[in-house]
Amino acid sequence: MAVTKIILLDIPTVLPVSTSPNTWKVRLTLNYKELAHGTKWVETTDIESVCKSLGIPPTSVLPDGTPKYTLPALIDNTFTPPAFLSDSTPIIEYLERTYPDPVSSRALYQPASRALHALFEYHVAQSITSQLLPVMIMHMYDKKTPRDRIHFRQRIEAAFGKKLEDIELKGKDREEHWKKLERAFDLLAAFMQTRSGAGELFTGPNLSLADCTLGGLLLALRYDSPDEAWMKVSSWSNGKWSRYMAALSKWTSVE
Repeated sequence: MAVTKIILLDIPTVLPVSTSPNTWKVRLTLNYKELAHGTKWVETTDIESVCKSLGIPPTSVLPDGTPKYTLPALIDNTFTPPAFLSDSTPIIEYLERTYPDPVSSRALYQPASRALHALFEYHVAQSITSQLLPVMIMHMYDKKTPRDRIHFRQRIEAAFGKKLEDIELKGKDREEHWKKLERAFDLLAAFMQTRSGAGELFTGPNLSLADCTLGGLLLALRYDSPDEAWMKVSSWSNGKWSRYMAALSKWTSVE
């Protein structure tokens, strides 16, 4: 493992691991690149104050001009001056640029393919991630720390104008929504079958930026909802996602 002084800011849960797909996306990268790192756990309620105190830049700016702070964030104290970064994809781009693998085939992406990866991230966000809340909202709520449950409920209920329990789909509507998500996962599996070579990942045996994106999402589903979401997803696409997760397992340790 490379001798580095990296701190990943992640979101705690009632589990020993995070359930954030975006922080998992960076953690997969750190583990794959074998970069020594530690974790600073920051509850959602404290993200803004902690990031400001550490000098971590905002992820974006809200319509009213207010800076928005989100996790993951990363501090790299390996060099002087240290690097302070936010947002999963820019963090991964920094890690790839700063710590390139000597074996070029192990690169998370080739520069010429960056636009394709951006398109993939958009597709996953639109067809899967943005569709999860109606069937995942209470699973997500249950895994949050007690303080973050209060924050989550206030934020989501203000946005939707209704109770969390009323946002969640039930009965036939819930099953129809899961079927819609299954079709999205089946489409991804079909695309992945078009590549040549062995291995369950997008580019074979090595991790890619696309795998970090999708893998982070699958890990979030597995930990947020092992008895519903992951039970369903792992059975879809002829077991593709169960095999996919097994291929990722070597890079999922939490330090």
